[in-house]
Amino acid sequence: MKKNILILFLIISYSFVGQQNLEFKIQGLSDTTVFLARYFGDKLYYADTTVSKNEKVVFNKKKLVGGIYALVCPNSKYFEFIVADEDLEMETALDDFNGKMKVIKSENNKLFYDYIRFLGSMKQKASTLKPDNELQRQELDSLVKSYQKNNILNKELLSAKVLAMSVEPTIPNEISSNDSLRYRFFLEHYWDHIDVTDNRIVHTPVYHKKLDFFFKKMIPQIPDTICKYAYELINQMDETSDLFKYTVHHLTYKYETSNIMGMDAVFVCMAKQYYCPADNSKAFWLDSTKLVDLCEKADKTFPLLIGKKAPRLILADTSEKKWIDFYSLPNKYNLLVFWDPDCGHCKKEIPKLTKLYKDFQNMDIDIEFIAIGTNLENEKWRKFIKEKKLEWVNISDFPEANENAKQYIYEKRLTTLESLNFRLTYDIFSTPQIYLVDREKKIIGKKLNALSLGRMIEHLEDVKIDYLDELETENKKEKERIEESKKNNH
Repeated sequence: MKKNILILFLIISYSFVGQQNLEFKIQGLSDTTVFLARYFGDKLYYADTTVSKNEKVVFNKKKLVGGIYALVCPNSKYFEFIVADEDLEMETALDDFNGKMKVIKSENNKLFYDYIRFLGSMKQKASTLKPDNELQRQELDSLVKSYQKNNILNKELLSAKVLAMSVEPTIPNEISSNDSLRYRFFLEHYWDHIDVTDNRIVHTPVYHKKLDFFFKKMIPQIPDTICKYAYELINQMDETSDLFKYTVHHLTYKYETSNIMGMDAVFVCMAKQYYCPADNSKAFWLDSTKLVDLCEKADKTFPLLIGKKAPRLILADTSEKKWIDFYSLPNKYNLLVFWDPDCGHCKKEIPKLTKLYKDFQNMDIDIEFIAIGTNLENEKWRKFIKEKKLEWVNISDFPEANENAKQYIYEKRLTTLESLNFRLTYDIFSTPQIYLVDREKKIIGKKLNALSLGRMIEHLEDVKIDYLDELETENKKEKERIEESKKNNH
């Protein structure tokens, strides 16, 4: 078990079961404050406090939701146990919680600790075997599977359900040597021993680990695939339960904050399925203001997903007289770079993009960069372009066009409302923002920098760009400087 514990004093909504008496005798424990903590996902949260007397710890007639709990003694030493709809009495010693544990009363914890001891004995036997003694290893494995089948699987006790979650499906012998068939079987049966209709499993760290592993390692990291499996899992759950809340929130937040390109599509599908519209949401844990904000973010993100056609832009060049429609550009690729001459990150990234742009030209790669200035006052923008000799397409809006939008859109027919509102259209909340689009103007890359752009072009065009090795070294050194700065600040 873990040696350190972080107890977060947070109140979480939960359903109550019947009252239980929790009694513990801990040899070597002085009279002191003792905490009761409960899992929600993979973290422990404060549930109750009492004071030990004469090595006894008692939590009387508390209404507790079922799950794995921890009794936390001074210096954050703790042991775990199962709380279900039953009284509980246990004895142990401060110097060896697990080794000296005796379950006096509690069917769930007898099963729980019997299994822990059984696995411990099997691991001890396995550690004495020679590396080439495969036959005896198979015999031990068979004993473990037999124990699981007879004592854990298909039992209705909460402890059995908790333990069953760690039992992997048995691969049939006829497909055990075929990696592809093994994977498919394991994928199809991954959730066999996990009762996702029982809300209590969210109050165990096992569920979090199984959930995280499935969506990180088991399924292809393709947004449509992730959404499909998320729906299949979540739609079996009670929509009013903490299990539903935890699973929906965990997956939504995981992909909303992912640094992997294209994963924002999972955030959008989760938002549309479970959060939106805000006035008819299944996300009972969020207030109306937060729901509106989340749904607005999903609506803004949707048209900017990988595979969507990039919104049309018709903006003026530095002369403010020539209007350029990027849809009319015939190149195989277009790179949209939203930047601001006052942006520190832009000042670092623009020179790298400039060098890459020249390399692309020298390699006859059919790509045009369209750099869109986001600073409404264009004097600094024009000055920067001239000083840095930015030879790609430079466009932006300007005050007069925005103040007289009707004239430029409807009378002169030079641009569109979406173009003049490009900051909203492209959800430009920070700079630089970089999109790569193909000949049909479909988005094929986003949240790029010079290095990731170069790697994409290497892959798409089957070329080698020498400058990227230099960029990779620069980026690595920059990350090291940032990490060192963080350490020094702490």
